[in-house]
Amino acid sequence: MEEQTRQPADGIKAGKRLHEINRVPHALRQEAQARWGVNLDFNASRENGRYNGPVFTSDEYVAQRVGERSVTFHLKEQIDFTTSANMQKRLEENRLNDANLSIRYLGDKAKANFHDPQRALIEEMFGRIQKIAKEKFGEPEHGRLVAQLDAIKTDMVDQYKEVKNRQFEQRTAQQRIVETQGHQEKSLER
Repeated sequence: MEEQTRQPADGIKAGKRLHEINRVPHALRQEAQARWGVNLDFNASRENGRYNGPVFTSDEYVAQRVGERSVTFHLKEQIDFTTSANMQKRLEENRLNDANLSIRYLGDKAKANFHDPQRALIEEMFGRIQKIAKEKFGEPEHGRLVAQLDAIKTDMVDQYKEVKNRQFEQRTAQQRIVETQGHQEKSLER
């Protein structure tokens, strides 16, 4: 399977590999196989590359599943994790494992952002609809349609956020129950 590197919208093509894949420690490749399967293609990140997917980190590398059978290894020192306070804190606490990240290179330097695949699909779908509407209806009709589509997209994103917030609240409540039970069991043991 070929590496799934998406090209930036500005047309800049992905360039040379930023490091040699054979320098990635064998133990790290084994960890990727334990997480995502044994028949994986391993690739090094490229200049101007764009990557989305779940990650795990080591001291020097970030491994990212970018396709069903494709893993890209990034040099951690080339990635800016300061795009959000939450991401920076999670990096410092070594809690980025299994987070979905979008890693975008400009030359040989990258920025990492949290990536929500479902929300990205909503954005992409509405972008395509707007492009087709503009081609089909022209500018005056397109303007009205865009306003309507934006309202629908906003509603969909808001509904999606509500679902995600409810799921988060449920997980948090379940974690509290488990923690409370653990504390009660420890108290009984004493």
